[in-house]
Amino acid sequence: MSAVRVAFIDQVGNIAGGAEETLATFIESARDKLLTHAILFEDGAFAQRLRDLGTIVDVLTVPAAMAVSTRERVRFAGALHVPRIALRTAAILRRRRIDVVYTNSMKAHFVGALAARASGIPCVMHFHDIIGGAGLSALRAVARLGSRERIACSQMVSRTIGLASTNVIYGPIEVERYAHLPDREVARVSLGLPPARPIVALVGRINRWKGHDRFLHIAARVSAAVDAHFAIVGAPVFRDADFVPELHALVTSLGLRERVTFVPWLDDVRAIYAACDVNVNCSTREPFGRAVVEAAACGVPTVCFDDSGAAETIIDGVNGFTVSAGDEAAFAAAIVNLLTSPAAREQTGAAARAGTVRFGAAHIAEQMAAVIRRAA
Repeated sequence: MSAVRVAFIDQVGNIAGGAEETLATFIESARDKLLTHAILFEDGAFAQRLRDLGTIVDVLTVPAAMAVSTRERVRFAGALHVPRIALRTAAILRRRRIDVVYTNSMKAHFVGALAARASGIPCVMHFHDIIGGAGLSALRAVARLGSRERIACSQMVSRTIGLASTNVIYGPIEVERYAHLPDREVARVSLGLPPARPIVALVGRINRWKGHDRFLHIAARVSAAVDAHFAIVGAPVFRDADFVPELHALVTSLGLRERVTFVPWLDDVRAIYAACDVNVNCSTREPFGRAVVEAAACGVPTVCFDDSGAAETIIDGVNGFTVSAGDEAAFAAAIVNLLTSPAAREQTGAAARAGTVRFGAAHIAEQMAAVIRRAA
């Protein structure tokens, strides 16, 4: 069988989220298996990253009404543009002689599946999001109409989407990349973190559903028991810029101004994992939680709620801790347990690192490529 020409469609072209990190890691691992093209709805750093991997990139600029629509707030005016953008996408697919379309984000699902259907090309949809209501109904309808195979980034996402022919494949990471970390003290100085206190970090986009406000309430509980410091690492990518001043105000009201550091977005997260003792995920129903696996690869254990895809990567009490959804007291107690028991923290971190072999890029890439080949 000749190499399959795949068009990866994603709405993001600048700052990559977890879905885009998965895509880039897959493309890098599958370059000898596939001919890769990409159709993005904006240009920027992520688009250039794909180009550097040898991927042909077409940038398809979409109307502002469509660009600002989100899965939490679907704008009817934006939805009206989908058929026209799908036809423009179909023209690119035919010009590039694409064999399989692979959609990797919410807007890409609607545009790409319709474009694939119009072009008579099989489509693979990779689900990274949890949605409900009318948005979920519309997604199911377009998936049944336009896709031949589906991938979900976790069992929880697969159950939420509720469609047959959905393969659960967790996000890949380059495990070897995390084998060598910066010096702990140097990392702390570079990030503006105190040299001696134990550090608890929340790494990722600053969006409301990511639970940074819950993290601060948990931090207040932990601070009552342990002289710890807390790091919020990231930026309000895609939306929720107004959430950041609210978090700063909450830090002040909780009396945590000397205990919380806001660290800007890091393209290389190894420094924060070298610097911290415990990683946390405080999201409301996190679809997967790539940061949990990255932390594990660095030997840093995670505490998370049990209603998330992130919890699927953790064996409670072995390579991390999961607590009942919304139970901030239990969450704080799990952190305190790790911070006050260095031997247990080291053992848990070692188990976390050992468990990341199943997320290795080559292993996951073969699973994803097999889905593409079936679709083709």
